[in-house]
Amino acid sequence: MKSTYDALVVGAGIGGIRSALDLAEAGHKVALIDKRPHIGGLLTRLDHQFPSDHCGMCKMLPLTERDSSSQFCMRKGLFHKNIDIMLSSELVSLEGEPGKFQAVVNRKASFVDASTCIGCGRCAAVCPAKVKDEFNAGLGEHGAIYLPVPHNIPNHYVVDLDACLRCWRCFEACPTGAVDFKLEAREHFAILVADPDEKAVAQYSTWFEDIKFPFRQARSGEETLRILGEDDTIRMLLLDLSITDLDHERIVTRALEIRPELAIIILGGPNKGQEAQRLVGLGARDYRLHPLKRGTFVPWLDKQFMRIMSDERVKMDVAAVILATGFECYDPTEMADSTGYGILPGVVTSVEFERLLSGTGPTGGRLVRPGDGGEVRRIAWLQCIGSRDVKKNADFCSSFCCMASIKEALLAKRTLGQDAETTIFYMDMRAFGRDFDRYRREAETLHGVRFIRFRPHTIIPDPQRPEGGLIITYIDDDGHTREESFDMAVLAVGARPSKGMAALARAADIETNAYGFCKSQELNPGRTSRFGVFVAGSANGAKDIAESVIQSGAAALGASRLIKLFAPIRERIEEPAPEYRDVSRQPPKTLAVLCRSCPIMPDALNTDRLAEKISGLPAIGRVETVERACTTEGWNRIRELAGETQPNRILIGACMPYAYVPKLRELGRIIGLSPSLMDVVDIHTPLFPQAHDAHPENIERAESDILATLSMSAAKLIGADPVPVAVQTPVSQGALVVGGGLAGMTAALGLADHDHKVTIVEESEELGGLARNVHWTLQGADPVAYMEELVSHVRKHPNIRIMTNARVSLSTGKAGHFMSIVSTDEGGVPVEHGVTILATGGRRAKVYDYGFLDRKTVVTHQDFETRIATGALDTAALTSVAMIQCWRSRDATRGYCSRVCCAGALKLILHLKNKHPDLPIYVLYRDIMSYGFSEEYFTKARKAGAIFIRYDLDHKPQVRFTDDARPVVTVRDPVLGRELELTVDILSLSDGIEPNDVSELSEVFGVPAGPDGFFQEAESKWRPVDFLKQGIFVCGLARGPATMPETIVSAKAAAQRALRVLCDKSMARANVVAAVRHSLCSLCGRSLNVCPYGARTLDMARDRIVVDELLCQGCGSCAAVCPNSASFLRGFSDRQVMAVIDASLTIPVRTEKVEEDATDTARAFGQRSHT
Repeated sequence: MKSTYDALVVGAGIGGIRSALDLAEAGHKVALIDKRPHIGGLLTRLDHQFPSDHCGMCKMLPLTERDSSSQFCMRKGLFHKNIDIMLSSELVSLEGEPGKFQAVVNRKASFVDASTCIGCGRCAAVCPAKVKDEFNAGLGEHGAIYLPVPHNIPNHYVVDLDACLRCWRCFEACPTGAVDFKLEAREHFAILVADPDEKAVAQYSTWFEDIKFPFRQARSGEETLRILGEDDTIRMLLLDLSITDLDHERIVTRALEIRPELAIIILGGPNKGQEAQRLVGLGARDYRLHPLKRGTFVPWLDKQFMRIMSDERVKMDVAAVILATGFECYDPTEMADSTGYGILPGVVTSVEFERLLSGTGPTGGRLVRPGDGGEVRRIAWLQCIGSRDVKKNADFCSSFCCMASIKEALLAKRTLGQDAETTIFYMDMRAFGRDFDRYRREAETLHGVRFIRFRPHTIIPDPQRPEGGLIITYIDDDGHTREESFDMAVLAVGARPSKGMAALARAADIETNAYGFCKSQELNPGRTSRFGVFVAGSANGAKDIAESVIQSGAAALGASRLIKLFAPIRERIEEPAPEYRDVSRQPPKTLAVLCRSCPIMPDALNTDRLAEKISGLPAIGRVETVERACTTEGWNRIRELAGETQPNRILIGACMPYAYVPKLRELGRIIGLSPSLMDVVDIHTPLFPQAHDAHPENIERAESDILATLSMSAAKLIGADPVPVAVQTPVSQGALVVGGGLAGMTAALGLADHDHKVTIVEESEELGGLARNVHWTLQGADPVAYMEELVSHVRKHPNIRIMTNARVSLSTGKAGHFMSIVSTDEGGVPVEHGVTILATGGRRAKVYDYGFLDRKTVVTHQDFETRIATGALDTAALTSVAMIQCWRSRDATRGYCSRVCCAGALKLILHLKNKHPDLPIYVLYRDIMSYGFSEEYFTKARKAGAIFIRYDLDHKPQVRFTDDARPVVTVRDPVLGRELELTVDILSLSDGIEPNDVSELSEVFGVPAGPDGFFQEAESKWRPVDFLKQGIFVCGLARGPATMPETIVSAKAAAQRALRVLCDKSMARANVVAAVRHSLCSLCGRSLNVCPYGARTLDMARDRIVVDELLCQGCGSCAAVCPNSASFLRGFSDRQVMAVIDASLTIPVRTEKVEEDATDTARAFGQRSHT
């Protein structure tokens, strides 16, 4: 039976999760698959992200309709009612057309039943295999059966079949029978061997008899096909290429016609590899070449059997597909001769260094050399390992490495102390983000991180330090050769396409670029070569977290458009909103259910005695035990008990509480009880130690721990707020977009195409903004035609109203319902809307230095481009050109990189060199910011003969003019070590980007602006287009400097985020929100100042504090600062908290258990904060 989804997202890293959540929040059903046995991608191994240097993945979780999703750490797992997650799964084919794709997904078995595994670890303890631990970047080992991510929830073991030794010890050790290798199915798995060689067949017969496979022989192709038609027990065909009576291609194709699920293995001589591969392309499963050896062939064949019997082919109909496969980190093993990686104990990759810093890493967070455990005080980072290297087919910048190394240097100082020495060797420090250079400067000036511009060739052992020193040789700015000794060297490895990208591209029928990443369009970066297949995250090129999240939002918008377009022909059953009965006037009546399925429980715990003790707790109406609560049978029994007793509270003692989140939602819908009045407590984990040491005293301790935890949960349920969630708030279906440039028009079209009315407010007379001045792009796209088409679409769209020469003078309301006043020449115009997108754009920075505006021979890059494009400048008459980069950027006057300047210079250079190859062009720069694939054009510019001369702020270029007004540029060349004088015809200055004045709009909409004048988003990494104030979004140059493609994707991402609010006709608050006891409130205003979401306001008319329940995220900051308990969280009253504490102290428990429970309680009551 086929499954039907609105979208299939391939890849469950941060990019795939963001796309899936964006679509799910908009009401679309999503299948999220990943080839790995866990979600989260690379970020599961990284504990810290700059600039906060902390984790923040949970900030991607929904802020409205929060109860539809999990609300715990996303590094542990994810649940959303509209997302089905399939792990160890790969897309193998994609047929059909957009709106009606037929996808086939191969779902590999983990060989461990997730519903039965209790995570006791007995299987891993007996496994003799040793495999490098991917989670710890290869710094540790685990068995063939292991936990992919130790802290995942739910977390069950999986088997790495390639590493499995087939000893079956894990199968024998598992107390629940969760490990399943299908051993009993062998005798029903018949193998047909098509081989005329009787001696070979006799050998196979002996081999297969030992592993109990039924066996038949066919001596010809005709006989092979006849047996397949007669014997339906044949599951595998071993086709030897020595069969000659029929064409091998004919045998394969006909065999698959007879038995579509037949596994065909091709056997052939040593020179038959090419023919065997051809037959695999026609549908054969795999091939093996002679001579075959029993010790390798039989285990391999046995594993093929296990895969065939256990793996699952999932067929699904989907409207759109998003590829979010991320990237792999470069393996520097091939550079071992020069870097010492894998040889010298102190040489590690950046990912390995992050694992050493982690508390869940191989050293528990102690920073020591992994090879010998030596002390670390001096650390060096080497940039661009595997990036910016033409010889390695990596003529691109991986974009994230520079900032990651700075972050790691700061973390090292935090771990080791500020006196630790950290040095970064680099070619160009690509701090190109809005706040990146400020972070870099603070690292250097405040924390003492050293930056040395040099690319070391070799790392060698320090002969003076046999305990493990490393010598790095470099040349300083004065041209002197230096040697320094370090304790550790960190290789900042770059990105490579995801493993299996080539196979995925074939399955999805899309093109890849020269480096193996998904090929996308320059001015439509989310589109692949196949319509209906979109690309998200880093699948089309390495990016940092923020850019990946934005790209993923843009991909989600593309998919959402398709889903909307094809909605009329797709069957969809709307899920009714759950109705919960009002139990606020009923005394608490709790049904307690204990799961007794764990095999270690009968020996380690007296369940009946525990049930008897629980029955004496307050408000416990009935206590029952069930077998295997995690199974369908066990859960049905719980449903029956709830139906019989009609409780208004439910307490379940089982394992893996977080795994029950979707089950509680389902149960609540069936019995009409809010899931907030249910709780699941882990009663199995305390028993694991007792399974190995069943001493009576230990068992008594475990029982006390479990009873204390259950008592605390029972007390929490008694105090839970039984009042049903308030009536939903209606949503105005319109949108207001402030700004009619590239970003504003793109966002408006994204919303208008979803049938929402959009009002664009533009301060000037014309649409288009800065993008109207771009005449060509670095990759050769035509931005002029693009902008003309975009403006035409916007003007003609029936759902878009354009108001030029206008500005927003007033805006009130909240997410879902705003009322704004737009001031025009005709007066104020009211606009009612559910969301606001601020796309106010930016402007070219004003340049007054170096003779600009005084001399016609001094221009900006933008003016230079315009003169060339319009023909106002005769480039053939030029004898030389100079360009000065970073004019008043990345300094005290403008502390950020404008991102567009280096790309602008490169496209001018290549344009001029293409027309005039011998034209001298000099580029004076500090760092060339050719991040991503623009590095390729930096390489082309150098090959074309452009001369790049580096300068620093202490030696800025000086400009004077000859009598005929020709610029003479004086600059110190650090390579030659002397000053140069360059007399040129044209001096072009990089003017950079500045934000338009947003101070008035910041006040009107109640959203903040940052130190550089751009709007300040809610969180730079995880919520880059959101404001803390819900319902208002930002995109384009309003949030920071950006190129045209980056502006387009941010606008689409903002539109998709806005759709979350507009997709429903009404919105409901979450269960956990703040409230005010007005009789106790003194109107001191403290709660107003600390609320990070702007959810609290002072109602002057009623003289009271009002809480916007849609904006409130239940963080509890207001309750923490309130001096008289007027502010509180619904469902978490003081009485409830005290009752939980009392319950924990009533039962005598171990000190460490009390501390753990207190920590868990504080975490539960505090909820999570998105700030």
